[in-house]
Amino acid sequence: MNLTKTLRKAPISDDLMHIGAASDATLKAAVKYDDARPEHESDYEDVDVTPPLSHDNFMATLARYPIVVVNFYAPWCHWCQRLAPTWEAVTKEVHEKYPEGDGRIRYAKVDCTAEIEICRSAFIQGFPSLRVFRKGHDDVVVGCDEGVCLMHDHEAYTGDRTTESLLAFADNLVLSAGQPHHKHHALGAAPKSLGFVLVKKVPGTLHFAARSEGHSFDHSFMNMTHAVHHLYLGAKPTVRKYNQLKRLHPAGLTKDWADKLHDQFYVSEKTQDTHEHYMQVVLTTVEPKDGHKKNMYDAYEYTAHSHTFVSDDVPSVKVTYDLSPIQILVTEILVTEVSKPWYHFLTTTCAIIGGVFTVAGILDAVLYGAVNMIRKTNLGKQT
Repeated sequence: MNLTKTLRKAPISDDLMHIGAASDATLKAAVKYDDARPEHESDYEDVDVTPPLSHDNFMATLARYPIVVVNFYAPWCHWCQRLAPTWEAVTKEVHEKYPEGDGRIRYAKVDCTAEIEICRSAFIQGFPSLRVFRKGHDDVVVGCDEGVCLMHDHEAYTGDRTTESLLAFADNLVLSAGQPHHKHHALGAAPKSLGFVLVKKVPGTLHFAARSEGHSFDHSFMNMTHAVHHLYLGAKPTVRKYNQLKRLHPAGLTKDWADKLHDQFYVSEKTQDTHEHYMQVVLTTVEPKDGHKKNMYDAYEYTAHSHTFVSDDVPSVKVTYDLSPIQILVTEILVTEVSKPWYHFLTTTCAIIGGVFTVAGILDAVLYGAVNMIRKTNLGKQT
């Protein structure tokens, strides 16, 4: 089940610091492709109209033109194969509309299976990636505050992959030819995920992985390094409830009692590293002394064990939880204090004294009888 709709994302800097406002992580509509082939598109199915750039001419091409739109692709990628005929047709039309003499824009492509270093230096992780290079680079600053920019991103095209859309994109780019990159609020930054997930009270796994309806991913380029700031099961206890539970809980509470992964940092040291956090969860139910059910609440305590392993699939982060069959029930007992008259102490004291004398008399009688019986037995033996 895709749970993206319950999460929010906020931009973070390279050192994982929060640098911007969170936004809803709504699912984007599927990218559209040409249903009917563009005119003459079939001519380009098996022919490269524009030869792929290589390490010999990549930087020279970026430096020569004010704007270069580069299609980073992989031949094995299904989405790249769907885009290829359209890209060739659009490239031909753009170059005819803005010829070499105009020189403001060029469409190009790079085969990432042949030019691994170029794609790695451009931080290409998914295919196809359509990047916009201005004056040799695609770097865009985001998250600027009072002149200080903590986040960098890449200018990219993320719209529909139809002939009409790609041609319109080229026409819009030409208007800004020669101008530097501008700050883009709409560009997606490295995300910090915020939100909640409603799950049933059965064992399960939260799986954080890269998925897209319009991209394929290169596992070797993905880094799942992450920090866990807070991870609660159930609602976070209020200060009053936490103090109440701290006072009543038989085992006592530590600072990280309900948030064992608080501010933990996990680094991927190898390509395709997958991180898994296993949590054993115990439910603690507190019943208040007033007996009102509305004041009852459940608190979840968990122990966490984390490990990293190399996965054959897309690298990811897994949070596996298992609910223990044991439940801790904490009940407060209401003790009613009633004022008693002064003579109650006197009668209680007399009762205690009388009880002591009665017990002493019983013991004395028992001992006296036992001693007499022993004496009589000894006299009988002597006769």
